[in-house]
Amino acid sequence: MIDYKEAKKRISIISILLDWGYKFDKTKGSVSPNFVLRDEHGREIDRVIISNPTNSEQQGFWRRNSSKGDLIIFIKENINRFGLTGRNETDTVTRILEKLMNVEEDKTLSSGPVQQHKRPENNDKNKLQQKHPGNKDLHQWLDQQGIGEAKVFDPTRYERKPAREHIDEMMTFFESRGIARETVEDFAPCIELVTPLPYPTNIGFPYRVPGTNGIAGYELRGYGGFKGKAEGTNSRSGLWLADFSDGRPLWVRKVFFFESALDAMAFYQLKQDELRLEQCVFASTGGSFSDQQVTGTMDRYSRAVAVDCFDNDLQGRIYGCRMIALLEGGCTMDDLKCRMMGDVVTFCLNGRIIEIAADLLDQNTFRAMTGLYKNKVEEWKAPNNLKDWNEALLKNKD
Repeated sequence: MIDYKEAKKRISIISILLDWGYKFDKTKGSVSPNFVLRDEHGREIDRVIISNPTNSEQQGFWRRNSSKGDLIIFIKENINRFGLTGRNETDTVTRILEKLMNVEEDKTLSSGPVQQHKRPENNDKNKLQQKHPGNKDLHQWLDQQGIGEAKVFDPTRYERKPAREHIDEMMTFFESRGIARETVEDFAPCIELVTPLPYPTNIGFPYRVPGTNGIAGYELRGYGGFKGKAEGTNSRSGLWLADFSDGRPLWVRKVFFFESALDAMAFYQLKQDELRLEQCVFASTGGSFSDQQVTGTMDRYSRAVAVDCFDNDLQGRIYGCRMIALLEGGCTMDDLKCRMMGDVVTFCLNGRIIEIAADLLDQNTFRAMTGLYKNKVEEWKAPNNLKDWNEALLKNKD
């Protein structure tokens, strides 16, 4: 029987992705590298993000639909792509690991021959290769691409300027996103102009761990469509927060969560007349979602409800469901598993399997299926099936 722990030491998910034709997307950084598969027209088919890229034993993967796990879960989710079958799923996984580890098959493991499926000729380049992270070539490739473990954010690497003193300089960018000067002025205490010397200046939305003052990184935006995060940004427990309560967390009644600071500013510009701003906090998770970002924020604003303002796409709807599971179901990501299989999203919630058609997934359906109705999470999505609040703002200005 294959030792899964030993297999993880010797097999890299990255090697498998490269063998299948996935390409490293350098624009998304090198600490949690993104690997993308595209069709012949350049359209994105799949995107896999890797954690612990240089440590295969601790290596994991995740997709933005919340599918995530280790090497074994990755193999199970993609089991039909390896061209091997066994008597059952466990036996098939064993055979795949044997192949990847170059272990000569032990005929006593099972009765019956291994069935090998012929792959289409145009997929020959995706045939199962026999690489593992101990392979010197893979380590060299990772070094050449600059892929490595997370570094600690160092604010001294940046020249920082307060936004309030440089609004004129920033308005060309904000105006292109439909955001008015008055909105920028209101959010200026939570924005900086940052220059990672010797590179161009970007607009920086500083990350902080809720309840602390130190900067834990930046959500960065720049001209030419640039967006990213500063090296070493703490996206696990840090996020961008704009607190309109004048530093009185017990006054806060609503924390609005977005996938970007620009969406938060757009929402504010459209809806500020409907809000009691002194009771509001606006938060951006920077396009990702972690338990600690949400729970740490809501611990800080303990009398508030969380408002799901994430994008209107499937990923954003899954984020809203995860927020309900966290805040109303007392779950962590160890308790809640989620993956996309075909057109169905499957949740494993405290050991209970819940399947929801992707086109029907929303907060109401998730609540009905889980029985979670504790009123700690509300929803305020962009209208008319627009992707996000920045798009809604631009449509409103047309």
